[in-house]
Amino acid sequence: MKSKKRFIACICIMSMILSGISVSAANDAATEEGQSMESSQTDQNQQQMNDEADQEINQEIDGTQEQSELTENPDTPENTTGERTVVSVDGNGNVFDVEEETDGVVKEDLSNKARAAATYIVNFRANAAGASVGNNTTEYKEYSTNAAGYCYGGAGADAAYLGTENGKVKFMQSGVVGLVDQSKVQVVNLNSAKSYSNYYADGSSIIHRICMDMTTPGYGGSVNVGPQQSYMKTGTTYYSYDGHYFYTNYVTMLSDYKSNTRKNSINPNNPYYNYYQYLPLRGKSSYSANELSTIINKHAQSSSKMYNKGAAFVNNQNSYGVNALLMTGVGALESAWGTSSIAKQKNNLFGLNAVDTSPGQSANTFSSVDVCIKDFAETYMSKQYLRAGWAYYHGGFLGDKASGINVSYASDPYWGEKIAALAWKMDSEGGKKDQNKYSIGIKDTVSTAHTTLNVRKEASTSATSLYNTGTSSNYAFLILGESGDFYKVQSDPVLKADRGGIESTSGKYNSSSMYAYASKQYIKKINTGTSGLNGGNTIPDTKKTGVIYSTHIQSDGWQASKANGEISGTTGEAKRIEAIKIQLSNIGYTGSVQYSTHVQSNGWKNWVSDGTIGGTTGEAKRMEAIRIRLTGETANHYDIYYRVHTQTYGWLDWAKNGEIAGTTDGARRMEAIQIKLVLKGSQAPGSTVQAYVQPLTQYSAHLQTYGWKESVYGGGYAGTTGEAKRMEAFRLKLTDQKYSGEIKYRAHVQSSGWQDWKTNNAVAGTVGAAKRMEAIRIELTGKMAQMYDVYYRVHAETYGWLDWAKNGEIAGTTGCAKRLECIQVVLVKKGAAAPGNTQKTHVIK
Repeated sequence: MKSKKRFIACICIMSMILSGISVSAANDAATEEGQSMESSQTDQNQQQMNDEADQEINQEIDGTQEQSELTENPDTPENTTGERTVVSVDGNGNVFDVEEETDGVVKEDLSNKARAAATYIVNFRANAAGASVGNNTTEYKEYSTNAAGYCYGGAGADAAYLGTENGKVKFMQSGVVGLVDQSKVQVVNLNSAKSYSNYYADGSSIIHRICMDMTTPGYGGSVNVGPQQSYMKTGTTYYSYDGHYFYTNYVTMLSDYKSNTRKNSINPNNPYYNYYQYLPLRGKSSYSANELSTIINKHAQSSSKMYNKGAAFVNNQNSYGVNALLMTGVGALESAWGTSSIAKQKNNLFGLNAVDTSPGQSANTFSSVDVCIKDFAETYMSKQYLRAGWAYYHGGFLGDKASGINVSYASDPYWGEKIAALAWKMDSEGGKKDQNKYSIGIKDTVSTAHTTLNVRKEASTSATSLYNTGTSSNYAFLILGESGDFYKVQSDPVLKADRGGIESTSGKYNSSSMYAYASKQYIKKINTGTSGLNGGNTIPDTKKTGVIYSTHIQSDGWQASKANGEISGTTGEAKRIEAIKIQLSNIGYTGSVQYSTHVQSNGWKNWVSDGTIGGTTGEAKRMEAIRIRLTGETANHYDIYYRVHTQTYGWLDWAKNGEIAGTTDGARRMEAIQIKLVLKGSQAPGSTVQAYVQPLTQYSAHLQTYGWKESVYGGGYAGTTGEAKRMEAFRLKLTDQKYSGEIKYRAHVQSSGWQDWKTNNAVAGTVGAAKRMEAIRIELTGKMAQMYDVYYRVHAETYGWLDWAKNGEIAGTTGCAKRLECIQVVLVKKGAAAPGNTQKTHVIK
């Protein structure tokens, strides 16, 4: 029988004392003396490693357990029910329990292990005796620092096996390299595991597929950890146990881990850091109280304890300097959007003091949810988890098991990642006002490095050390600016009025006065804040820095220049944009901005660049659409996004990097435009569903979970990407039809194959049968077929966006058992150029 356990906060706090507190003023970073380092001679021979591993794994184990070195802290959050289960997050921001199907023990006959070279994996769901660890957490010591740590195997079953030393299994999971008593975990042949964690590039996002049971195919959770990076290939599976460096080969990854290098990863010089997972909580959200309530209320019904609580989060952010959006994410995960029993009965959104031994009795009771949110911001965050020197401080960001709040706050190794996923979702729903707002720097970007770095009052090695980072690797700073060889950073702890030291008795935080300095030498800048393309996080002079643009408006002429997302043009005045000039300024990279305009009666005009006039002046002709792209080094570092306000349709969604924004074939004027630079591979400033309207077709998709989605016009995206939702049915019709004829379409459906042709918005595919569409064909008939070609492309499971098919060709997959997820359709004047590549439209097994 399935065991479904209601759980919100699976948290157990360790006694961890930070090491390396004192650092010489003359040398701002020092590696802890005597720390254990992996020998350069270790594991040079793969065969030798596996033979030794076989011997160690097959040693007789007496099953005794070391006495736990963890001590329960009654003032810290704990399990809200006393039963440990796993909470996960889906692509819609829903928080749900993960059901345990089995005991998690991998069945493997150790006596018959092959003596030939093999690859092993660590299973935290079982011990060496082959027994389930059940609801217990597993304690370990961090390699090199000997700091105590713990994790819950039900939330992350697998870890990389790095060898065995002195009866301890060496592993990596969630960024931390640790040593765990050999009796406490199961080490098995990788081939015996039916599932283990990986990352998947779906065409728009990186999906972390988390293994919670190695005995069963599939994954317990799939978490969207941010935008797909430029070095990733759509449809490819990658391996990583730190989430920063990615590998296409599991054995290659292990070899690098054992050699203390990442040189064979696909991104050896460009580690990935999930923005919200590594954003220090001292960075403020831009959302107002009402805006945040609107976002919350999309997920929390009126009966929820989180309903309409945007003001409580924002007010406490303003008083105690704790990011309102991230606090909302913590509350959402811990209380399932305010629906947990402790939230309802005790106004406790965060499971505060709900210790395992007596959760219902021990959990703190608050007179109101507002009081709970205040206590969480003021005491638990500002005075404790964000205060350097506190016993459980590992950096003031969500993080993972190597650094950040996750180290001591949660036994779930991917707790920080799940909250970050909620932040991505909420920010997307709110218009992406917070995304990439701040500049972030990382100390020690490889997990085996453990530098202790002083954070000083002034930009000098002789200045007072206000605090230090401790030895945590992948420690994040919020960078405010630069001063010589130092970064100006936001202080994690509250500082005294004279900035002379830490104020430990108050949680009140003043962002403008609580700053410090850290040596650039030991920090890698991994994100440049979009609120300051000059490298800081203050808004620059928008007329001098970033992307600058000006529009020529009907009866008004040229407007003053706007920049970096400002609105150029007019709304509500029914005035056409006739021309535009765009240029880049002080970006820091070589390259240019190019743009092509679609003009009334002229169609698409040639590309122009760098301040040259696009469109027309003096001809009283409307601009209808635009394409913008970057070139050179700039294109390697930024994406350019843009959206337009049009007659009839108002603000359309965001296009990027040469895509069409606006309308064609509809005689609609452009009235206003916004243009933004976004760091390469980062998410869009807002929705991208309908950036371009061609009012000749209209279509919609029926999706798993959602049902029928709202119809889009030609050029729009019907479906989803990055959510692993199957298209089940499709409807399509001609609109604003100028010629006789029809548009017809047929679907290839799971287990049924090709259906008959459909026309005039009839349903192709199935509804209510839970069957995936796998491919589609679309054709025009009659005079329409003589005047237009119909182009269409699909986003398919594993393969992402395929190329454009046309006029009855197959788009999608057949014989591969892959779902369609999204579709785009446009009509093109007969014989004109295709909307994009047409090489790979169909995958057949």
